[in-house]
Amino acid sequence: MTIKINNGLIMDKITLVVMLLGILIFSSHLFNKMFDRTKVPNVLLLMIIGIIGGFFIDKELFFGELGRVFTTVTLVIILFESGIGLKFSELKTALLSSTLVTIVNFFIVVLIVTGVLTVFTKLDFISIIFIGAILGGTSSAVVIPMVKQLKLGTKSSTVLLLESAFSDVLCLVVGLAALEGIKAGDLNVGSILNTMWQSFLFAALLGLAGGILWSMILNWIRAIKHSMFTTFAFLFIVYGAVELMGFNGGIAALCFGIVLGNSDTIGKTKAWNSIFRFDIAHLNTNEKDFFSEIVFVLQTYFFVYVGVVIEFGSFVTYLIAILIILLALAIRPLVMKIFVRKGVSPKEFTVMSIMSPKGLVPAILASIPLQLGLASGRQIAEIGYAVVLLSIFICSILVIVVSKDPLIFNKMIRKKKKAEEAGVDDLKIEENTEDKNIEDDVTEKPEEETESKITIKKKYKDEFDD
Repeated sequence: MTIKINNGLIMDKITLVVMLLGILIFSSHLFNKMFDRTKVPNVLLLMIIGIIGGFFIDKELFFGELGRVFTTVTLVIILFESGIGLKFSELKTALLSSTLVTIVNFFIVVLIVTGVLTVFTKLDFISIIFIGAILGGTSSAVVIPMVKQLKLGTKSSTVLLLESAFSDVLCLVVGLAALEGIKAGDLNVGSILNTMWQSFLFAALLGLAGGILWSMILNWIRAIKHSMFTTFAFLFIVYGAVELMGFNGGIAALCFGIVLGNSDTIGKTKAWNSIFRFDIAHLNTNEKDFFSEIVFVLQTYFFVYVGVVIEFGSFVTYLIAILIILLALAIRPLVMKIFVRKGVSPKEFTVMSIMSPKGLVPAILASIPLQLGLASGRQIAEIGYAVVLLSIFICSILVIVVSKDPLIFNKMIRKKKKAEEAGVDDLKIEENTEDKNIEDDVTEKPEEETESKITIKKKYKDEFDD
């Protein structure tokens, strides 16, 4: 396929795209290396490349069915590979905290969005709830690479990973229910809650069952030549089956990975050995390295893709988006302090407090009302795109700041407190000085009076000379 340019030069589009794909991989490796010195996340740099490329690329093609297939495959594989790294012992300590953090942060963001958009826009209530729902979570595709680059501790990284996975489900379930409410003119809260717990529970159970089944037959599959990719093939089957049943395939993919990552522990349990007479397979080092390489390649193209598909709105829209993001970031540390207390260092706590980027899930959901031709579709899409774009940028900038000085916000707060305390101390010193002066005046007066009395009692000039 070729295109002709005015000056007569001929450029092969396919050749150019293939060449750019290679350049992006090398660029991503370079950006990862740069992070050690500059602390600039590769997410930010790849998105900037995508934004620049978006001015020259047909966005309709990228937002088409092919683009959705790519993003779905990327998210599924990222969640699966992240699940492999989670151990049961880590899940025990972080599961409750992650669940509470996810739910509380989700509803706080919904309330913030509702308040801001009610004041500054003329959108109807259900449309506002829809926007709040799709923006209530964090993006697993953005959070997971950042967490890996920052090398956080076990508990903090597990909490952030689970929060991003759980919140994706909340955004999808509540967002799609609110979308139906926009079309029907009514919002059914009972139906949303019912769908939510089913989507979580049954998706997790099906993912766990799929992981156990694959662990049982994996040793036999390895006898086949070129079987390395068969784990991904089975993962896609599990994801598709769960989605067709009406549940969340992302949670199933995460649980599938958790089982494979802990299969050696499962095989040593008494329950497994009492039921089954054969050893359960577990992933070897070569397979884990292969999965990690695939994730690296996919997430490189994913962030460029996000930059390409993002569309820009009006200046006022971006001011509203900044206000929403800043309010959410202001409250997030309080939520983390309440629900994540033990086992987290001050640096990790700071990172957890700023790690609230939005991703492609809200970007895709924000585009649906516009595609359906709803009256508020254009405004919903612009607000959604603006919050996604700015949240990733702001999070990346905060990561740069925190990476160079993890306790910078603590120092700022302490400095402010010291200044306030110093001001209070100065005031007290002034008050004490004034009080002391008054006391001195009071004590001096009686002496003067006494001296005057003595002088008055003198009858003769030299009476007291001796």
